[in-house]
Amino acid sequence: MKKAFFSILGGLVLGLTLSFILFDYQSSWTSHLNRAGVDQVVNEMDFDFVFNSSLLVIGISILIFLIWSFIDKKKDEKFLKDYENSKKEKIN
Repeated sequence: MKKAFFSILGGLVLGLTLSFILFDYQSSWTSHLNRAGVDQVVNEMDFDFVFNSSLLVIGISILIFLIWSFIDKKKDEKFLKDYENSKKEKIN
């Protein structure tokens, strides 16, 4: 649970930071002058930016999770190897 949460959190932080640095965010807007007696400005999100940023966040989250799992597996293998060696030393 902790690993998944921190992977997603790290993916959000790194992914959003990298997406604002690497991708060109283009805010699109339209203005409606004197429509129904009111001037309006409509702001829209750049769909390509949002889609690419979400892919980057998901990819980084998965990468963090996989690296963390690999490191945990290696630590477990090292622990078991050290445990077996210490057991053999006690027997001899």
